Amino acid sequence: MSAAGVSPPSSAPGWRRADILWLLLAILAVLLPVAASARWFNATYDATIADVESGVWVLKLSLLALSLTAMLLARLPAPGVRTVNETSTGASFPVLLGVILLVALALRVYRLDSELWLDEIQLLVRYAPLEFRQLLSTYDSQNHQPLYSILAGFSFHALGGTDWSVRVPAVAFGVASLWALWSFARRITSTTEAMLGVAILAVSYHHVWFSQNARGYTLMMFLAVLATGTFLRIAEGEDRPLRLAWVYGALMALAAYTHLTAALIAVGHALTILLVTRWKDRDSRLNATWCASALALSALLTILLYAPMLPQVWHEVSRPTMEGVEVVWTGAGWMFREGLRVLGAGVPGGLVTVISGLVVVGVGMASYWRQSRPTTLAMFLPVVVTFVALIATRHNLWPRFFFFASGFLVLAALRGGFVLVRWLVRWRPDQVALAGACGIAVLSLLTVPRAWLPKQQFRAAYDFVEGQRLPDDEVVALDVAYHVYLMRGWAPTWRFTSSLTMVQEAERSAGRTWIVYTLPTRLRALTPELFQHLSPPRYQVVRILPASVGGGEIHILRHDPATGHD
Repeated sequence: MSAAGVSPPSSAPGWRRADILWLLLAILAVLLPVAASARWFNATYDATIADVESGVWVLKLSLLALSLTAMLLARLPAPGVRTVNETSTGASFPVLLGVILLVALALRVYRLDSELWLDEIQLLVRYAPLEFRQLLSTYDSQNHQPLYSILAGFSFHALGGTDWSVRVPAVAFGVASLWALWSFARRITSTTEAMLGVAILAVSYHHVWFSQNARGYTLMMFLAVLATGTFLRIAEGEDRPLRLAWVYGALMALAAYTHLTAALIAVGHALTILLVTRWKDRDSRLNATWCASALALSALLTILLYAPMLPQVWHEVSRPTMEGVEVVWTGAGWMFREGLRVLGAGVPGGLVTVISGLVVVGVGMASYWRQSRPTTLAMFLPVVVTFVALIATRHNLWPRFFFFASGFLVLAALRGGFVLVRWLVRWRPDQVALAGACGIAVLSLLTVPRAWLPKQQFRAAYDFVEGQRLPDDEVVALDVAYHVYLMRGWAPTWRFTSSLTMVQEAERSAGRTWIVYTLPTRLRALTPELFQHLSPPRYQVVRILPASVGGGEIHILRHDPATGHD
């Protein structure tokens, strides 16, 4: 009793109310009807009712597990409050940040209506028109990135079903990811380096390109940066760890719901805690316990989000990519070469700048390592884990899988640049480094127009061929091009095949035979005999329409019997 004879307020009633809410959720999970729920989801494409019913069972079990976990976490002791290390900002910095974000938005909105590429077309045709409940329960391809498909679906319906509407979420989260990087960077580095990092990314060819790509990579970056910052706050023992654990769990689950590889970021964070925890120190162990709790929440919430489609997801991800076909894009060597090519295409100076930049990034990472090992590991260990996991599973090693870490790499490059300038320059080294970074931003801005080029030009190829063909000509679209024209319904009089026999049949029945294809590396791997058949002198290249997607050029060939090359 207090001196006034009244008991002080207790937090127990609040916890009891929370427990009751979690118990109600558990009861609802038990009572959730499986068959009726599966019918409501109305999954489409290859999903069977048995698949969805299995998913509903996973949903019920994950809700029960989440309820139990939430009640247990509410009883964990909180660590002692620690001072938050956050760089103060001057009054001009919020204004400058606002200007940078407005410039970034303008760069990403310009020419947003350029032609879509293969993956975007699949999203536009197959997923964006679906009902919300179908998007929750349908997974027929790894091209379906559930959270982005849901957001694109909202945008698609709100903006009248235009092609460019599915790119709007990528633009929004491209700009938002710059703000997220600022929020993260001002806690671990100087305000100057944080602002420069945002500015350089804002005018980066690669960041603009991905911000105009109707895929979930800018969304994944936004969530990953915020999740990494939240994880470090938990690891440092910041106040209100339960709230932070839930925030981290939600952010990482949404990132994994955007792209499955984001789960490997959480694996990198788990390894970070194992490597940096001082197990003999009680506070360090308690912080590690809260980090583990946050990771457990992220796993449970990820399973919960994927639950209605989880059996379909397992079927898709466990199925070998192009089984029985020898492909180059699952090897580390191809990944390294392709990464250099992609980076070289989007920075001033090309490969020379990229190779020099790798040295600078290394110096920056060493500087961050001396400053804080947990911060360095949380930023970069997920990149290593992702690379190793993809190599081990022989999954496609697309450089875009590492886009989530682009902001961290820019911060490391800036830190490395400042460190090297301080070593080499005696007269006002910080001002020299600042001028150099601003110069890099200006040169980077000059590469942005390349990001506005069409990603692929399927419609332009169709218009060109239709303008050139004669009445007795045959047109054959191969492999990926076949699927695109079939999905869009653009070429009702064209033949669609990847069969050498059908191509030869078209040659016999036509005056001239036109071939339209893209991604030659894939076509060569799938049908080497057909690819060889298309070589000169039998076929002549009429036109190659450029693309900003690597290997995405549209090849237009023509076979003319009148030339005598049969």
